[in-house]
Amino acid sequence: MSHRHRLLLALSVLLVIVTGCANSNPVSNTPTASEAPEITDVSMRLQWLPQFQFAGYLVAEARGYYRDAGLNVTILPGGPDAIPLPLVATGANTFGSTGADTILISYEQGIEVVALATWFQASPVAFMVHRDSGIRSPQDFVGRRVAMFYGDNIETEYRALLAATGVDPASINEFPGDYSLAPFLERRADVWPVYATDQPYTARAAGAEIDLIVARDYGVELMGDVLFTTAEFAAKHPNTVRAFVQATLRGWQDALTDPAAAIDIILARSPDFDRGHLEFEATETIKLLRYGIGATCVGASDRQAWAKEAELLQSLGVLSMPIDPAAVLLTDAVDEYYRAQGIECRR
Repeated sequence: MSHRHRLLLALSVLLVIVTGCANSNPVSNTPTASEAPEITDVSMRLQWLPQFQFAGYLVAEARGYYRDAGLNVTILPGGPDAIPLPLVATGANTFGSTGADTILISYEQGIEVVALATWFQASPVAFMVHRDSGIRSPQDFVGRRVAMFYGDNIETEYRALLAATGVDPASINEFPGDYSLAPFLERRADVWPVYATDQPYTARAAGAEIDLIVARDYGVELMGDVLFTTAEFAAKHPNTVRAFVQATLRGWQDALTDPAAAIDIILARSPDFDRGHLEFEATETIKLLRYGIGATCVGASDRQAWAKEAELLQSLGVLSMPIDPAAVLLTDAVDEYYRAQGIECRR
């Protein structure tokens, strides 16, 4: 089965198995009557546990920015059994976090979701190897045992990296990865896909000496986390969308200005987290937020970057047709937020 078909099948299956259904302005924090959210009770589904990757949402909640915007927001963790795309697409959750590639693939499949903000302007995906393994580049993957997470942005980036470096996937011993690093730490795997913002800290804390191979060093430019909702919800509830996006932007601005205070908020919510781990994650996350257009406007969407990603996915066979970024981007709330500060972000 092709990579594209696996991705489309994964999305289709996820949509079938979901059974539940549910339904700050930088100048003035209190919405006027005409700006009041049409719906006040909304939910936000993260991709994973509530860590620094999602600091903007967590800070906005803790500091009352959602409340100031007239919203009552429930933030929910994600995981293998709580994947944002199907939960938002079916109305079980209002907003979600996912990869840019998922938005594009969903559009082609007829799942009408829109990206409201692009947080990770560069992909967090990397390929972790033991320093003494002799693996220095993708060409060294040949004949090695490579763990893979199929049907998501990790596989997309992996296929793109192999294509860019002329490596035949059939020459690699792939096997499905899991959420424990034990196979890598025990050297039952030679290459392990990771988020560079997170798992490298865990591996080093366990005593491993590691290196990271990053796809963008080989010309593969992909993005990462985006905030999304359904096109239908955005059309029916524009004030709710604006309020949520702009309150979240306030949260991210605080988190970038004072990461230590953001970490305090995360630890108050999840005291079992390790501060050192969160500090590492904060440093690496901020690099991705500030990449490209994010250096001027965190959360802004660069249409050229989205167009390049769509072209790359089409060249890999993940998409069967070209997609105009305008079909999947709804940037008004972010653009207005920065325009109120005298900043023009549009690219």
